[in-house]
Amino acid sequence: MKPPTGKKLGHYRLLEEIGRGGMGVVYRALDTKLEREVALKVLPKEATADPERLERFRREARAVAALNHPGIVTIYSVEEAKGTHFLTMELVSGSALEEMIPASGMSQEQICRIGIPLAEALAAAHQRGIVHRDLKPANIVVTSDGRLKVLDFGLAKLLSSSESVGEGSAPPTRTLATGEGKVLGTIPYMSPEQVTGKPVDARADIFSLGI
Repeated sequence: MKPPTGKKLGHYRLLEEIGRGGMGVVYRALDTKLEREVALKVLPKEATADPERLERFRREARAVAALNHPGIVTIYSVEEAKGTHFLTMELVSGSALEEMIPASGMSQEQICRIGIPLAEALAAAHQRGIVHRDLKPANIVVTSDGRLKVLDFGLAKLLSSSESVGEGSAPPTRTLATGEGKVLGTIPYMSPEQVTGKPVDARADIFSLGI
């Protein structure tokens, strides 16, 4: 059960729900210690119920938090309050890329204006050995001044529930059962290796970028 807005998780006051999906519920929240607004993502219970998985999540989150790139949303902390596990992140105002792509597609100029900084953000993460695994327009935000930010970096690797489904018109994040195990991602954007449950590396993100 998700916490209601107006309540507090630790020293964070939940102000409003701003998104939800297979990766959890996201709130705009106030950090009452630092007096700043953050994005607070409450993680699904199935992703944190197992202590081993939770510790793996914390390790991966620390690795993502170490990324310092203007095109990747910054993770501030991984916390727990009253049995609820959550991430605090940079609060980004803007529009999801999925809302900006017209039915007729983008012009070559628009594709380059978005594709180049997106490729640079991916390269920065790949150099640190971090793969997104769920790259799609819903996970990319373009700010009011035209800057690009990639959300949920590396989180797809951390979740392995029986099924995670987002809401809305965008293709949801799902877990697929394959001959080689389970893999999480969004089917229309997944590389063949990812769909079949084979090991993936940075090339899977490059495939998704192309799509």
